[in-house]
Amino acid sequence: MSAHLTRHRIKFSELALGQRFYDPISAEYFVKQSDTMAAMVTGIGDGTIPDEFEADDIVGVDQ
Repeated sequence: MSAHLTRHRIKFSELALGQRFYDPISAEYFVKQSDTMAAMVTGIGDGTIPDEFEADDIVGVDQ
């Protein structure tokens, strides 16, 4: 029996600090660090370099 994740669309502003999310533009996962910044944690990202997001940017949360 395998679990199947679904991705829900949500605004960046609705994420909790520290929450992991998927950015469809870069096709990578990030962790929210502040109201406007998040750090990439997959691909070339090691979670140390912040990237800017707008409050109304649509991102994905796996559940």
